[in-house]
Amino acid sequence: MVRYLLVAACLLGVGCASAPKPAPTSTSEPAPGPERPVVSARQEDSGRRPYLTPAQVMKWMEDSKVQYRLDPKDSPPGGWAEELWPLRVEPLAAPRVAVDDGQRVLQEWPGNPKAEAFVLQAEEHYRARRYAEAARLYEQALTECPDCYLARAYLGDATLFGGDAAGALVHYQKAAETNPHDYRLYYFQGSALARLGRMDEAVEAWIWSLVLFPRNPVLRQFFQQHPELGLVVLDDVLAPRGFARKEGEEVIVEFDPDYGAAWLAFANCKALWLGEPTHRQEMTGTTERHFSSVEETECLASTAVVHEGQKNQSEEGPTDASLDRLTAVIRDGMITELVLFELAARVHPQYTLTLADEDRQRLREYVVRHVLLPVGRR
Repeated sequence: MVRYLLVAACLLGVGCASAPKPAPTSTSEPAPGPERPVVSARQEDSGRRPYLTPAQVMKWMEDSKVQYRLDPKDSPPGGWAEELWPLRVEPLAAPRVAVDDGQRVLQEWPGNPKAEAFVLQAEEHYRARRYAEAARLYEQALTECPDCYLARAYLGDATLFGGDAAGALVHYQKAAETNPHDYRLYYFQGSALARLGRMDEAVEAWIWSLVLFPRNPVLRQFFQQHPELGLVVLDDVLAPRGFARKEGEEVIVEFDPDYGAAWLAFANCKALWLGEPTHRQEMTGTTERHFSSVEETECLASTAVVHEGQKNQSEEGPTDASLDRLTAVIRDGMITELVLFELAARVHPQYTLTLADEDRQRLREYVVRHVLLPVGRR
């Protein structure tokens, strides 16, 4: 990972909790609010019941035999994202997409010991900036294993630093033809294209790098270090200030009152999904607890309804201004893509590689409209 950051940097650079606070008294459903989003049938909503409103969630909790306990508290600096959507699937170093029983699955790209031995020798020359020597060894690796796409990408690096950006681009593109699912290859293409002055093509390549690996820290850091490009990768839309967890027989509803009633609505919704298996069954067809775009969409819809209601009715009390971005995404009809890009990608960083082509195109549009933007469109 460090190598890739250094490569790209060169391309253009040549370039303690406080006392408890009172909770809002209600998350009753205000009107008018934004239209509630509908998850596309491309996801898991086929045959499910309509989403619950914030008021319906509260009524269910009040009538339930499950004990729910409200716990207002300070949230962590970045919200409860790590607790809500913990990493469950480690990313593969070199992902390969295969089809198994009609489903896209991820596998590690097959290795080749003989080719890898040439690559290891080449790396010593590369680190010493003997790029011509490194290139010859990368070529030997490719002679041994034409499908070793990383050797092709490394050859592109050596070619680039040998002074031939156009030649490097050809190698990066050939590597992507062999394995179109590795985000690094588009990252490198974008950097080489920018070096060649082909900025529109460079931006398109960077967009696809983010589609294939949404939580790509290298690409995000790249744009921070190169403001001259006039592009910025926006921070996450969501810094969740509500959370729910089980403690014995109780479900604890945690939220930060400093961020308003909208996050209480979110926490209530998450608590319901945690405490009421029948709701999960009705919405997803199973009581098994797993990441669900239906759950996340229902809870985000509750959050947005209360947030917009507070704004429209000029209600007193704190609000979280960052939720304006959430409502903008909902109005844009891209709540599914938000859930995939920000939430599913936390749980499974390479989940987007398993999406159908149509869904990837939708995710590309989400990146264009809400993630990778010209600086003036923040």
